[in-house]
Amino acid sequence: MATNDKQVIFSLVNVGKVYPPKRQVLREIYLGFYYGAKIGVLGLNGSGKSSLLKIIAGVDPNYTGEITRSKGYSVGLLEQEPQLDQNKTVKEVVEEGKAELVALMHEYEAVSNKMGDVGPDEMEKLIDKQAQLQEKIEAANG
Repeated sequence: MATNDKQVIFSLVNVGKVYPPKRQVLREIYLGFYYGAKIGVLGLNGSGKSSLLKIIAGVDPNYTGEITRSKGYSVGLLEQEPQLDQNKTVKEVVEEGKAELVALMHEYEAVSNKMGDVGPDEMEKLIDKQAQLQEKIEAANG
């Protein structure tokens, strides 16, 4: 896909947002984003910043107006209040997000624990395996 920094890849035309019964937080918003542009949204608490960003990201479909996205581009949103599984601890949630790294660390620990129960030949193999795992862990910033 060719990139043109003069191409508008996303636009909002006459976008508005009303929270029932009558609380209007966005009115007649017109925006156009060029490819590669860095965008900041500033405003007072309750002025509609989060509402605007949720609309832009496609998370909130309840708005008035028109949004246009160019093909091949996407928008993501990092929520300020993420929905976490209430049945998990903070550690479990973080580990879920870093599952591949956690698996490497568990494997490293299992290899380390095995070292006390093997002979010299097996010990050399375990040391090599441990070194390989350590490299992978460090490569993943673990």
